[in-house]
Amino acid sequence: MLAQLRRELVEERKWVDAEEFLVLAELSKSLPGTPATSLIALLGQRVGGVRGGVVAAAAFLAPSMLLMMAFGAAYGVMRNTPGLSPFFDGMGAAMVGVVAATTLDLAKSALKNRWDIVAAIACAVILSLRIVSEPMLAAAAIGVGILRALPLLDRKRDSKRPPPPSERLHGVAPMIIFFGLGAGALVGLVRVFVPIGVLTFGGGLAMVPAIEHTVVVEQQWLDKKTFADAVALGQITPGPVAICATFIGYRVGGVVGSLVATFAMFAPALFVALAVGHSVERFRRSPIIESALRTLAPAVIGMLAAATVSLGRASVESVLTFVIALAAFGVLLRFRISPLWPLITGGIVHVASVLLLHRG
Repeated sequence: MLAQLRRELVEERKWVDAEEFLVLAELSKSLPGTPATSLIALLGQRVGGVRGGVVAAAAFLAPSMLLMMAFGAAYGVMRNTPGLSPFFDGMGAAMVGVVAATTLDLAKSALKNRWDIVAAIACAVILSLRIVSEPMLAAAAIGVGILRALPLLDRKRDSKRPPPPSERLHGVAPMIIFFGLGAGALVGLVRVFVPIGVLTFGGGLAMVPAIEHTVVVEQQWLDKKTFADAVALGQITPGPVAICATFIGYRVGGVVGSLVATFAMFAPALFVALAVGHSVERFRRSPIIESALRTLAPAVIGMLAAATVSLGRASVESVLTFVIALAAFGVLLRFRISPLWPLITGGIVHVASVLLLHRG
């Protein structure tokens, strides 16, 4: 997507220059929500102001939203259609490998020393066992980051030297989520997805265990297998993985529910991106943000690892699904390809295996 945007906006239309494009691309990784949506909004803002940012983000999300609404409407039939049910099972198993590969890939750049690695493992174990919630873990990490930044602020006042830009995390940071209980389905969707949308960093995969705990365990809107299918469907659509909120919203409240959930998930982060877009350099050079992102890195890796575990519990039910997950993991580590292909291949392989077993 970055390559396509650069070619279209920088080289052909010349709406932004190359240096500004790179700055906005790096900034989008440090903003809440999904980096792709934030970048689209920032670029649209540069071209057409706030209205341009809103239009660009809406145009980017609309195709995926419509697809997920269609998936939500047809899901019951799709799951009960012979051939499609094992396809979903195979795709869900491959999704486990996709998340695991993403976790390892991000860990290589985000974890700088052995203490980061230990912290990430500890966070993964704590979250997988549900000893504490994501909000408590993230709040603790943020507090540590702020305390670490205070000496930097003092030195800055003394030396008047600007702190280094926030580049070391490559946009990896976890989320803070407040889980609320709404009086009705639509209110519940808003209270679940607004905090996630405005306080989630590092992309959609990092929020999977938190959304699953709220949607599956607390609210009981979906079962584990349906939730795993929602994440996999979000991965194969052209938009961000967080578009699975549209599917969840449809299953909870129909068309209106899907619209409410989508707006609640993406609108708050869009507003933050547009606000930050007015003062890019100040945001990038803030020592507090730099320290917070650095301190939060192990936590988000732990959250991604916990997402792998939670999806694995729902999707890996046999030796075959374990092999599919392992194969997807290995392929994505070895080749720089879209996760779409391992997901589709996993579904096809599982369907073929089930058919062969029945014939045998």
